[in-house]
Amino acid sequence: MSISPRSALRAVAAAAAVLSAFATPLAQADTGAYPNKPIRLVVPYAAGGSTDIIGRLLAQKMGENMGVSVVVDNKPGANGTIGCDYVAKQPADGYTIILGDVGCMAMAPGLYTKLPYNPLKDFSVVSLVGRSPLVLTVGSKSPLTSVADLTAAAKANPGKLNFPSSGTGGPNHLGAELYAMQAKVKVTHVPYKGSAPSVVSLVAGETDFGFLTAVTINSQLNAGNVKALAVAHTERLSGMPNVPTFIEQGLKGFTADAWFMASVPVGTPQPVVDRLYKEIAKALPDAEVKAKFDSAGVLPSGLDPKASTAFLNDEVNKWRNVIKTANITLD
Repeated sequence: MSISPRSALRAVAAAAAVLSAFATPLAQADTGAYPNKPIRLVVPYAAGGSTDIIGRLLAQKMGENMGVSVVVDNKPGANGTIGCDYVAKQPADGYTIILGDVGCMAMAPGLYTKLPYNPLKDFSVVSLVGRSPLVLTVGSKSPLTSVADLTAAAKANPGKLNFPSSGTGGPNHLGAELYAMQAKVKVTHVPYKGSAPSVVSLVAGETDFGFLTAVTINSQLNAGNVKALAVAHTERLSGMPNVPTFIEQGLKGFTADAWFMASVPVGTPQPVVDRLYKEIAKALPDAEVKAKFDSAGVLPSGLDPKASTAFLNDEVNKWRNVIKTANITLD
C-alpha cells in the first residue's frame, strides 16, 4: 500500500499537533511550578540581632510578592557556621536559603582550619542584600578627633591603645586589625561578650577606640556619650552626613562592613536562583524595607548573582589576609 506525499505531510502535521498539545502544559509546569510550597530562610544567629531583623523583613516581603510563606528559621551557634553548614547540605531546590553575613561567609574560612563547608564552593550566591559599614568610634571625652589623630597616637604608643569587640574574629575585631595593617600601627584587642558591653567600655573610657556598626552606637551617639570619627565605606552615611569616610581622611580604599548575603546550596537551578534574586531586588526598594534598613544602619545593596559572587571572593581573600597577618585562629 502506497501513501501519497500529501497524506504523509498531513500525518506528520497531526502528530506534531498532538505532541505540541502535551508539551506546552509540561513546559509551563516546569517554568511556573516554583515556588509551590513554603520556603525556609535560615538565619545563622539568634533572634533579635541585625541578621535576624533583616531576614524577617526580607522574608515578609518576599512571601507577599511570591504568594507563598517564607519562614525564618534561626539556627545559631559557632559564629554562624552551624547555620551555614546546615544549609550547605540541604537539597538544591530553592526551598532553603541562608542569609549569611561577613562572619560566617567571608571571615570563617580564615579563622577555622576545619570549617565543614566552603562558602565559595558549597553555595550559589543569590544577592548581596545589604551592607552595614563599621564606624570608628571613641568616647565623648577622648582627645581623638580624626583618623590622623588615632594613627599618630598609636604610632607614638605602640600597643598601648586598645579597642573592644563583641568577640574574637568578628567584624569589630577584624575591622580594627585591617586598620592597623593599613595604617602600620600596633594596637591591642579587648574582646567582650557582645556589642553592648563593648560600647559601654568606650563610654567609660576603658577602651580607646572601636570599630562598631551605626545601629550599635546610635543611642549612645545621640546621647552624646560617644563620637563617630570615620565611616569605613566608600561614601558617607545618610544618617551621619557630617562624619567623613576613612578614604576622605587619607586611608586609601579602606572599607569594612558587616554585610548580609542570601545564598542557596550549590546546584540549585539557575532559573530558581534568578527568581530569588528578582524577588530580593523587588523587595529592597519597598518603603518599609528602606525605613527599617535605615534605622538598622544598613545600606541596601541588591547586587545580582554574578556581582555578588565576585564580591564574596574578594571579601574571603581580603579577610583571610588580615587573619593570617594578625595570626588569629578560632580552632
